[in-house]
Amino acid sequence: MSSEKKISWLLRALFGLSLLYAIFSYALTDPNLVLISWPPYWRFQQWMWQTFLHQRELLTQVYVLFITGFFVVYLFGLKLTTHTQSLSSKKLLFAYLLAVSPLFFSYNALSHDVFNYIFNAKMVLVYQANPHVQVALDFTHDNWTRFMHNTHTPAPYGYGWTALSLIPYAIGFNTFLLTWLLFRGWAVLSIVLLFWVLQKISLTINKKSLSLPAFWLVFLNPVLFIEVIANQHNDLWMMVPALAALWLLFDQPTKQTTPKLLASSLLFGFSTLIKFATLVITPVWLLVLMRRVIPKLRNSLSWERLSWWSSILLFLPLLTLRSQQFLPWYLLWSLVWLPFIKKPWWRHWLITFSLTAMLRYVPWLWVGEYTQLVLTQQKWLVWGGGIGLWLMSQLWFLTQRVRYNREQ
Repeated sequence: MSSEKKISWLLRALFGLSLLYAIFSYALTDPNLVLISWPPYWRFQQWMWQTFLHQRELLTQVYVLFITGFFVVYLFGLKLTTHTQSLSSKKLLFAYLLAVSPLFFSYNALSHDVFNYIFNAKMVLVYQANPHVQVALDFTHDNWTRFMHNTHTPAPYGYGWTALSLIPYAIGFNTFLLTWLLFRGWAVLSIVLLFWVLQKISLTINKKSLSLPAFWLVFLNPVLFIEVIANQHNDLWMMVPALAALWLLFDQPTKQTTPKLLASSLLFGFSTLIKFATLVITPVWLLVLMRRVIPKLRNSLSWERLSWWSSILLFLPLLTLRSQQFLPWYLLWSLVWLPFIKKPWWRHWLITFSLTAMLRYVPWLWVGEYTQLVLTQQKWLVWGGGIGLWLMSQLWFLTQRVRYNREQ
């Protein structure tokens, strides 16, 4: 079987896994949330609760099987795509979106954040309130607060994300199910925009489209499609303008400096207004700016080096208390730079932590709540497992390299 056919079968396997995961995700539907009152759906929902939610061991085991399956597809594809010709950009994106399309109809099983996104927009458009000052508990008469978490805190993100949230909410006409789906479409759009900006960068840096291995490395990583599409996190909306801001300054340094500087500044500022984490790569943005005006820096500051620095800097917030020492979706901040980083050890580092990041949910799924013991187990699972797997991978690659050298 040719490599192209194997990739096609991997994408079919991903579609099958995505479909089954989308069904499984309704096991974690909040008991206070009735998405549809249609009797066949309600019978299905009741069965999912009885089968999984009230049997935590089975729930956890099935989740681990899904994560294992997703990562088997991902890792096997990483090896396979290095020997495969690149597909056309449109065909590549279409095949990927088709493979993960069932997740569009999944439930945000592992996160309640999207409910806060939706309600914060509702506070602005319906209650004329500022979600950065007031909290959801100020509107307890609204029945949407029944299935929300963190109702006691104001919006944790910047005004940029609140502004973006108004668009899908306004189109949803205050109808919860439609608005919920529109926010999912908003998440899918962020993936399309990420592809677009990475494609632009690749055309500038490599003079060719984003390669199939580079595409697979980022977009087929389970952290991306589970956390963005299924769990509806907004992190790519932060990263797309940040990447675009750096690309604008890096592209053709001798032409149109002032307009590009203005556009880059606005994009970088907007990224920080979505999530403040962008501020940690301000030194990189300044270096790219200096590279544009100081000719001696143009040869020494390659895009690969800048990408590596950005990826490392954006990994550091995962060490903080605010991220609870590793919120899985924050890993996307470092992952999006991988197509332009050639250092194998850093790629392996992020891939191993991608796996342990998704397994971080296991203690919570098993117990059903965030106790102090669960939080401790999560930290050990992520950091101990991630570092341990990374060391094992480096040892294996070192052994392979020694064996290869002996055979030559």
